[in-house]
Amino acid sequence: MFGTARWRLTLWFTLAFGLILAVIGSAVYLTTRTVLFDQVNSDLESRSGREQRLLLPRLLSRRGNALPGDLLIGPAFTAGGYFYAIVEPTGEFLAGTPNVDPAGLVSAAVLQEALDKGDAFADTESSEGDSLRVYVVRLEGARDGQFLIEVGRSTEPERQALRQLLLVLAGGGGAGLILALAGGYVLSGRALRPIRTAMDSQRAFIADASHELRTPLSVIHANAELMKRHSSESIDANREAVDDIIGESDRLGRLVGQMLTLARADAGQAKLSMSEVALDELVEEVARGMRILAEERGVSLETDVDGPIRLRGDNDRLRELVVVITDNAIKYTDAGGKVSLEVRSNSGGKITVRVSDTGSGIPIEALPHIFDRFYRVDKARSREVGGTGLGLAIARWIAEAHSGSIHVESVPGVGTAVTVELPASR
Repeated sequence: MFGTARWRLTLWFTLAFGLILAVIGSAVYLTTRTVLFDQVNSDLESRSGREQRLLLPRLLSRRGNALPGDLLIGPAFTAGGYFYAIVEPTGEFLAGTPNVDPAGLVSAAVLQEALDKGDAFADTESSEGDSLRVYVVRLEGARDGQFLIEVGRSTEPERQALRQLLLVLAGGGGAGLILALAGGYVLSGRALRPIRTAMDSQRAFIADASHELRTPLSVIHANAELMKRHSSESIDANREAVDDIIGESDRLGRLVGQMLTLARADAGQAKLSMSEVALDELVEEVARGMRILAEERGVSLETDVDGPIRLRGDNDRLRELVVVITDNAIKYTDAGGKVSLEVRSNSGGKITVRVSDTGSGIPIEALPHIFDRFYRVDKARSREVGGTGLGLAIARWIAEAHSGSIHVESVPGVGTAVTVELPASR
């Protein structure tokens, strides 16, 4: 699925880039063409005007309407392929430079347009097939302007330059499309990577959730079947099955509640009820309740809380955060061990909640995954103590929702410390 989506994104990116290149290339080509031929037109007009000014004194000295027989037109040396010619309205050639090609002179229709409007431009072709640009203008001072002067030159240099430009644009565009295809493939892969990661995480979450839900449901179903087969017996006779159903139902309820919390957090729908919280008092209350669990497991729970410590946050969520990390420490500490709960406020405007234990610790390779959902280092023990694998994920969300952070340090065989940093109230 992602392979197909990646290629689609790549092709769309390449197509868009190709359209941009086509628009830019067309603009460059047309602009260059317009500038080049405008320059040719301007040059021809300038040469025609200069030639008319040179011819005017000789035309004014003529007798009658005839042109002087020795009339010369154009410069003695026509560098650059320019040619000059004087023609009648019918197109009859009267005088011109030696390089005039009759095939390259304009048609009668263009001559008539020049007579009507005063001047005209035309593209012609020489007898050798070269493209020519010709400017035609009425020659004032002879037969009441009924003679015309044509000035032209070959436009092959400009056309050759345009052909080279077109090749460069086409080559550059083709190379650009190849690079766009390669770059689009790489960029689309990077763009899809977070989506793939999210979907993989979602699949893993669903698979893990299904597995976690299956176990208590199976236990409940099995005990219900057992009670059904012994329906004639009293509740006391099936007390063990009833206790299992109640226990698994409680575990199932906790699991569903935690999953709902994380789902709302992912969707941005988990709202915090912000208020001024006395964190020192909150931690002491949590510690009093957790000491009962610690004593049952033969673990000592010590507290070291500075006070007063105030911060702005959600009282219930912060309580849940402290409960999660303290409960984990107690559950994974063997009898005779110790759990320490410390709260400090430093001069940097940070409040630190630290829970450390003398448990078995966490393997180094497991530390990067400790906040992953449903991740448990010792799955057998987690189930034995009632863990769901979601507590630390919820704790991290609560810390980050309060603009704080949480991290874990652990040395196998020595113990584990969980540190939460939260911003203090100003």
